[in-house]
Amino acid sequence: MKEIIDFIKMLNINDEYVVLACSYGPDSMVLLNLLQKEKLNIVVAHVNHKLRKESDQEELLLKEYCLKNNLIFESITINKYPKGNTEMNARTIRYDFFEKILYKYNSGYLFTAHHGDDLVETIIMRLTRGSSFKGYAGFLKITKQKDYKLIRPLVYITKDEIMNYAKKNNIPYAIDYTNKEDIYTRNRIRNNILPELKKENKNIHKKFIKFSEIINQYESYFEKETNLLYNKLFVNNKIDLNEFYLLDDIFKKRLLFKILLNIYNEDISLINDEHTNLILNLISSHKQNSYITLPKNIRVTKFYNMIEFDYYDNISKVYNYLLNKEVELELGTISRILETDVLKSNDILRLSSSEIKPPIFIRTRKIGDKIEVKNLNGTKKINDIFIDNKVPIRKRDIYPVVVDANDNVLWIPGLKKSKFDKQKMESYDIILKYKKKGEDYEK
Repeated sequence: MKEIIDFIKMLNINDEYVVLACSYGPDSMVLLNLLQKEKLNIVVAHVNHKLRKESDQEELLLKEYCLKNNLIFESITINKYPKGNTEMNARTIRYDFFEKILYKYNSGYLFTAHHGDDLVETIIMRLTRGSSFKGYAGFLKITKQKDYKLIRPLVYITKDEIMNYAKKNNIPYAIDYTNKEDIYTRNRIRNNILPELKKENKNIHKKFIKFSEIINQYESYFEKETNLLYNKLFVNNKIDLNEFYLLDDIFKKRLLFKILLNIYNEDISLINDEHTNLILNLISSHKQNSYITLPKNIRVTKFYNMIEFDYYDNISKVYNYLLNKEVELELGTISRILETDVLKSNDILRLSSSEIKPPIFIRTRKIGDKIEVKNLNGTKKINDIFIDNKVPIRKRDIYPVVVDANDNVLWIPGLKKSKFDKQKMESYDIILKYKKKGEDYEK
């Protein structure tokens, strides 16, 4: 257990709360015991899945244990599952609950009881089913999420070591009998393949940990290089094929997937290797001015020595107007004005021509458009702003985006201003006003 204790100490957790995803099984109860010995401020988060008749009794026993040991206990019961994959739906509900508890207690650490055998099972299962290169690594000891770290200290030990520790230290727990049933792929690997591997090497999990670490090291390098290529080669939604042809095949595929990931975001599950291969086939084709279509109205067009990604249902609606005095659009009018008494409004933009590159243009959105938001250190995707403001999809395609000659996004009229916006008391020489057409703008 020394490796686990040293690992927990290395995290340098002081007085803040940590959240433990805890069933009443031996794995999570052993981890709870180890965290208690380190005198951490523990929030025990339990999910009653209601999939076994013993679930209610196990929740009650865990709650009593927490009361006896002065531990905070939080729980949720899943009385009804959405249609579809029960295992996947249960995981989604479970982690939504954990994240709420993390937020409630302002915690940056979620502990789970995944152990060394779990890692072996996960890797074998992904090798059997197929996965990405990163996926073949299984899971990490520490996974950085958006607002917290997912910690798996028990990866250093096996299930047998966990059971021996529980017995030696009189730790209470309950056994889930369904783990012995060969219904699921993981159970078949656990019950049939893993024991054979342990006959060859009782510490096989340590070999798999090393395997996982090597893959993650390579993946980290590949991702770093891919990001550099993305920033260099993907400009204004286009790739110069003369440079693309010079890349190694692995980076060609990774660059294309990176582009698709940034386009699709949460819808990336709609994309698979076939789509990447379609793009590669388009690129290698001798045809000029050809295109393919992808899910969600994305068109990839090849013309001369370029490929471009765009919304194909938006082709006829694309515009790019030079703003002199006034531009009238379908959704409203953008004008240059001399003065206004309005102090604060997303319908008014004040600019200093010395900080931007004139002239000013009004165009439709492009894939990957971002704005450096005023009063925010960083950028935000325009599509996210549309979502936040509930702009209907049909209006997003024709919504005006104000840019300078360098294509820097200055303003999304009526919604968001960039860092270039000036307050009334500051120095500026350009004032723009947006007037919506009518008052029927849909929120």
